[in-house]
Amino acid sequence: MKRNIFLASILFYFGIVAPLSTYAQSQLTQRQKWEQKMERYARQDALAPPQKDVILFVGSSTVENWKTLSDDFPDELILNRGVSGTKTVDLYEFRDRLIDPYDAKRIFIYEGDNDIGLGWKTDAIVTQFVQLIEYIQKAKPKAQIVFISIKLSPRRLKDQQQVEEVNLRIRDYLATQPNTAYADVYHPMLAEDGRLIPEYYREDGLHLTPEGYAVWKNIIGRFL
Repeated sequence: MKRNIFLASILFYFGIVAPLSTYAQSQLTQRQKWEQKMERYARQDALAPPQKDVILFVGSSTVENWKTLSDDFPDELILNRGVSGTKTVDLYEFRDRLIDPYDAKRIFIYEGDNDIGLGWKTDAIVTQFVQLIEYIQKAKPKAQIVFISIKLSPRRLKDQQQVEEVNLRIRDYLATQPNTAYADVYHPMLAEDGRLIPEYYREDGLHLTPEGYAVWKNIIGRFL
């Protein structure tokens, strides 16, 4: 009898409770999902405070989804604080939670991808980026700032011209700023004829495969 009740409880959970939990998660707004992610990061920091002189990676899903980041650079103190779906303006807004808490000697930033995908104009993206850089320079004057160029992807091939525009504007701006660098992942991800390499992208046409991250590893490693 007890065994039947136990089995019924299991079936009830997976038949009703688990789907409801999944459904509830799917109904969260993007901002609520961001909040959950940042709260999880805060709990992780409380349990295991990050060391000094970490190498901090911040940005959107391409950063968050780089699950092998620490393993790819085993000799470095890597801290991944990526948050999927964010734009440059969001990283600036959440700077007190994603940047300020960490004593970083180098900060890698990947933003701009979603900005363009959501229709932001080039001038607005660059203005937000400059604001972010100026803030970090004041808050963490000893940290080197490395911007990872916006990648081109199959889903956003129509935005190629703007991707190149934003990358160029940011590259030129960083050339005038001390202790900054521009990591070009845009060109190494293209074939010799300028076309995208399908093996670098997941089926969604936006996020990277392990092969794509291998390219990033090679580029980013030059700045470590």
